[in-house]
Amino acid sequence: MVLALIFVGAGLVRVTSAGITAPVAQVAEQARKISHRVPFTLLLSAPATEVQIDAGQGPQIYQPPLRGTLVLDPGNPNLTLTVKWQNPATPGEHRFAKLTLEAHGQPTFVHVFDGTGDLDDFLELPLPARR
Repeated sequence: MVLALIFVGAGLVRVTSAGITAPVAQVAEQARKISHRVPFTLLLSAPATEVQIDAGQGPQIYQPPLRGTLVLDPGNPNLTLTVKWQNPATPGEHRFAKLTLEAHGQPTFVHVFDGTGDLDDFLELPLPARR
């Protein structure tokens, strides 16, 4: 009986040792660092002089056509959008920018930024981290 307990204890120590969990932790950390590459399209309600999208790697300036690929941090998927309109909006006029994201294996995500003047907004994206 004592020998059986010793063997079971040795087996538990071996299974729960740092040598087994360290590779799992390293793989999880590497997966967290891998970025999502997400195709996007941005539709504007009026001509703009400047469009910037910052998904965490610094602001990128875009010219028409407003489409491309964003690189998102899966641990913190968010972006900032800045739009400077070519002409000021008339009183009571709302301007918008419609962002469409086509993340692989996920439903299409659409968000509309709107305002009465230039747009400068932040968005936390509902994209799950890769596993």
